[in-house]
Amino acid sequence: MVAEGEDKIGVTHADFIEPVNKNDGIDTAHQDGQESSDPDDIVEALQHTGEEVGMTWRSFMAAASMAMSYNAYLFTLLIPPAILSFINAELGPDTTYTWITISWNLGGAIFVTIGGRLSDIFGRRWFFICGAATLVVGAIVGATGQSIGQMIASGAIFGSGAGLLEMAFGAVQEIVPNEWRMVTIGLFDASSIIAQLMPIISWAIIKYTGEWRNAYYVMIAFQVFNTGFLWAFYHPPSFSTKHGTSTRTKTDLLKSFDWIGLGMFITGCTLFIIGVNWGGTLHPWTSAGTLAPIIIGLLTLVALGFYEAYADIEEPLLPARLFKQVRHFTMPMVVMSIVGMQYYSNATLWPRMSQLIYATDEISKGLYAEVVPLGTIPLVMLNCFVLVGFGIVDQNDIGTAAGLAGTARLIAGAIAVAIFGNVTNGRYATALPVRVPEEISGLGFDNENLAALVAAARLNTAAAYAAVPGITSEIQAAASRGNQLAYLDGAHLSYLIAMAFGIVGCIAAFWIPSIDRRKYTKKTVALQEQDRKMLQEKKLRGPGA
Repeated sequence: MVAEGEDKIGVTHADFIEPVNKNDGIDTAHQDGQESSDPDDIVEALQHTGEEVGMTWRSFMAAASMAMSYNAYLFTLLIPPAILSFINAELGPDTTYTWITISWNLGGAIFVTIGGRLSDIFGRRWFFICGAATLVVGAIVGATGQSIGQMIASGAIFGSGAGLLEMAFGAVQEIVPNEWRMVTIGLFDASSIIAQLMPIISWAIIKYTGEWRNAYYVMIAFQVFNTGFLWAFYHPPSFSTKHGTSTRTKTDLLKSFDWIGLGMFITGCTLFIIGVNWGGTLHPWTSAGTLAPIIIGLLTLVALGFYEAYADIEEPLLPARLFKQVRHFTMPMVVMSIVGMQYYSNATLWPRMSQLIYATDEISKGLYAEVVPLGTIPLVMLNCFVLVGFGIVDQNDIGTAAGLAGTARLIAGAIAVAIFGNVTNGRYATALPVRVPEEISGLGFDNENLAALVAAARLNTAAAYAAVPGITSEIQAAASRGNQLAYLDGAHLSYLIAMAFGIVGCIAAFWIPSIDRRKYTKKTVALQEQDRKMLQEKKLRGPGA
């Protein structure tokens, strides 16, 4: 019996025709708790899952809404780091200003897996709309920010909403025919040129308006438009469609959900990311303040893995069955993690480096900030999302699979930001007192004031240099050059470490097989609701209708 007021499944003519997304005769993990690691099972499942309706205008507009969501996600990722120094100059200076972007990674890493798993169970539409609305709130908080703390809160809100929208990597694949997945992901990525140009647009806004907040107002406008676009055009399978003629209600599924695993996941991710970002900045690496959250976070995540693998959980947060497809699922995740380390660390560190060393004005700062977003458009990362989507037996798990992949690369990115940032800053701190004296040698500067000059070079502001006794324009230029060279010393070491991680990613990539062409079927896994209803009506009318 279904309690009064709860959503009963299967109350229309879906009761007497087979569900559109039925896996015809295929035993999936949801049916018997086991899943074969035979790659042929993946092919067979894809050949029997979904319906052949082609690329309808509704599926096209739904795919466009996913591309819009991807851009909305990138707006929040690319704009704040590009203008971070400008924000800190007005609202700071505050040594915690980098948490404006770190908090994004934390929110994103947590919510992408949560949203992916819950939307697999309950339907994706409202998760996407809530994510889009959350980004509107984050942009408003940022645009009205009066302190670095408020900007950090904005970043955390951005990360939470972006984590839900990152489900677009998986969702866009299920709403088009399987044979269109790779092309769709390519077009999906190409559409991101809108957001990829935002760093230079943001600096142009600063140059011609003198106000960084206007970049956030642009974000508000785009996020509002994206929310409306999703509302109008994204209608994936609803809760009742996903569960066919089952009599289980939303309340039943909520009660059986893996809340213990969810708590362990949030705790582990939060403690670990906080710890690796405190190390070397807020606390020394060997201090309890750094080691305790890192160790407790890691142990919690390890315990979560054993809990998910061996506990009797009806609706697990991280289904262990996915990882049985080692070459098809796990290895692409490893590669994505390495790519995430390179991408997210550079998205944070490169703007600072380029603005310090290469840029001369606002426009050049914007141009240099474009190097990372435009240089990463070729599709390693998004190719891996397609591999992950094609690498699971039960396509009902695609949100979870994409969510896990997203979390893996975001956590790896947070680790990389901490490692590369600390390596760069550590080498910079030791190189600066050496580089500045080398550059001012022979200019007649009094060595008694050398410590003050080194401190001014570290701040690298006109006011700091002006306070140094005996300063001249020539000495200031030489000290500034020494500051740049010291930072380059740190950056060089970071890039060597990044190269080592990249080699690990290349080795892992050799374990990834090519996509079996039999997977490129004409079936669509998740029809838009109106397309589903039209197909059902056609089936009811019978052959030749």
